[in-house]
Amino acid sequence: KAIELAGKAAQEDKAGNYEEAFRLYQHAVQYFLHVVKYEAQGDKAKQSIRMKCTQYLDRAEKLKEYLKKKENTAPKPVKESGPTDGKGNDSDGEGESENPEKKKLQNQLQGNFEPFL
Repeated sequence: KAIELAGKAAQEDKAGNYEEAFRLYQHAVQYFLHVVKYEAQGDKAKQSIRMKCTQYLDRAEKLKEYLKKKENTAPKPVKESGPTDGKGNDSDGEGESENPEKKKLQNQLQGNFEPFL
């Protein structure tokens, strides 16, 4: 199931359907983490899966940033009557709220499996 989701995510990514690809990458990582925790046998297999999860998380984060920028730039033409002092958008999203889902998955990758390293 995890491999199937990752494959679909890559297809959607290549097709330019970034929102769907983002969602699928996250689901694939969740399934892979389950495999590492309960089904994978051997440290080499677990390490390989963890490395793939990291790659998928990195790509999902890039897609999230792209979608966020796209979302922030699209409404600007509509916002003609707003303040013109350049302070219309107080938050640029940088640093304040990193994706909590990504943090959770990264913690699972690192925290739960350190004894196997």
